[in-house]
Amino acid sequence: MSKKKRMKIQVGIGSREELDYYLEEGVDELYCGIYSVPSHVEGARNFSTVEEVLSARDAAHKRGVKLFFAANEASKEFLAHTVAVIEELVRGGIDGVIIKDLALLDALRRKKVRTDYILSTLSYCINPEALAFYAGYGVKRVALPEQLRSSEAAAMLRGARGVKAEVFLKHREYCVNYNGLCFLDCHGGRNPFCERRFLAAGKEYRMSDRGAAEHLADLYDHRRIGVEVLKVGRSPEKELSRLIFREARQMVELLAGDFTKKEFLGRALKVKGSFDVLYKYLKERS
Repeated sequence: MSKKKRMKIQVGIGSREELDYYLEEGVDELYCGIYSVPSHVEGARNFSTVEEVLSARDAAHKRGVKLFFAANEASKEFLAHTVAVIEELVRGGIDGVIIKDLALLDALRRKKVRTDYILSTLSYCINPEALAFYAGYGVKRVALPEQLRSSEAAAMLRGARGVKAEVFLKHREYCVNYNGLCFLDCHGGRNPFCERRFLAAGKEYRMSDRGAAEHLADLYDHRRIGVEVLKVGRSPEKELSRLIFREARQMVELLAGDFTKKEFLGRALKVKGSFDVLYKYLKERS
């Protein structure tokens, strides 16, 4: 079986313990936040200070691993502080910044803060014109919105040459609403999947979701159009992130193989099935 270039895996962390764990496990990239900078993550851990982040960066760089900083929310009251934190991190050698808000990108451009900018999936960039616009602000990579099909992503990426892409393992991390535009307190504790029902006319409704087979087929196509990074989000429970990482690692190995989509899907569903019991146990325990 021939091997293609392997996708990188990027994992969100919030502690030195998690940093050390993923470095030992051979992660390719990491990202993190700071508690004082809102990042649109419910219940997840963050670092407390810039110094802690830069110390984590030093440890990551010793292993040849990049560390990015997530600044997904920058409302007016936090904007100046967020810019100041990013400036300090960039001076300290952080590898790049994950950003949602255009106002923050604009403020950083005016201050001539030069680093690699990753457009957050929360920006909900869904067409070539939008991506070309953000590229004008220095965006070098986009985290594809979870609802975007691979065919739509392909058209968008063709319109912005030089912009790379990353995608979540969507059969495990997926917002059934528009995750960049939804502010429901939906996790209901330590579960990463939205289970909030809508009420209308005395009945409960839930947004429909594609099945695992569709998500995995889409992952296959995303890789074929050049998506280079498989992303594991920050979770309220460290064991959950580790489980998703382990499954992502097996998916990445399958994607590197010379499989047809049908062959990949059969193998990927078997991998998923082997992990389902572990996810069930973790959910019941929490």
